[in-house]
Amino acid sequence: MDGTRPAAAFELLAAEPRMDILQSLVAARREGETPLAFSTLRRRTAIDDSGRFNYHLGKLVGTFVEKSEEGYDLSYAGRAVVAAVIAGTYSGAERKEPTDLGDCVLCGAPVTAGYADGELAVRCEADHGLFVTGFPPGAAADMDTETLLETAALRTYQRMEFATTGRCPECLGPLATEPTTTAVDGGEMHVFASRCDRCGERFAASAGTYLVLAPEVVAFYRDHGADVHHARPWRVAVAVDGRGPGGIGTATASVADDDPYRLRFELTVEGDTLAVTLDDRGRVVATGEPP
Repeated sequence: MDGTRPAAAFELLAAEPRMDILQSLVAARREGETPLAFSTLRRRTAIDDSGRFNYHLGKLVGTFVEKSEEGYDLSYAGRAVVAAVIAGTYSGAERKEPTDLGDCVLCGAPVTAGYADGELAVRCEADHGLFVTGFPPGAAADMDTETLLETAALRTYQRMEFATTGRCPECLGPLATEPTTTAVDGGEMHVFASRCDRCGERFAASAGTYLVLAPEVVAFYRDHGADVHHARPWRVAVAVDGRGPGGIGTATASVADDDPYRLRFELTVEGDTLAVTLDDRGRVVATGEPP
């Protein structure tokens, strides 16, 4: 796709026969049969006329389809666009009824999860947006609410892990992350806000949520009989009111340095304390007992 303008690339998909070709290729990939010869690929589509088929296939080659001596297969861009269509990114919205999730970790108000118009939102009655993320309707349609929440949480942690590397989880371009604070009931929450200047992707997560990505933190709580590994993001409110990850034990947080930025946590469970220092991307740069 080198040299192809984005608008021109998407114009290639406007003709229904071309989507038929792409979907036929992805079906063949599922069966382990790609690359496909010209005649085999044509038989798999609904395009009867060989000349018409050749015309539309030719428009896709070099962008969404790769041609080799063995035949035709989806390019990286082709796999991405078909995956998006299958996931339902461009289909109608799927709705799910609100589900109770207990009490808000910030204020104690009842929490519900709801899904509509491609957005999954976990909010409390005091309107704390504990977890809000986009989720493709086609994928959500096949999931019950519990599976949807579990999958969305895992996807969010994967995005955060990308953020710690400085790469965008959507386009893999450079991602800038900025530490900041936000006011919540009971105090301030430290937050890492990330943005990609290439594709415009933006997301934010509490610094406490980044803690549960760290093996040192997971091991510390596991030694005390608690599993915080990838705890649900809406249940992690670290140091807002002195609670540790998932409400286990206590925690304090403070900015130890501004240049370079260092955010220091002290996590305490059953009298044992672990000091953890994060950098401006949410990466653990130091652990140990507090001085």
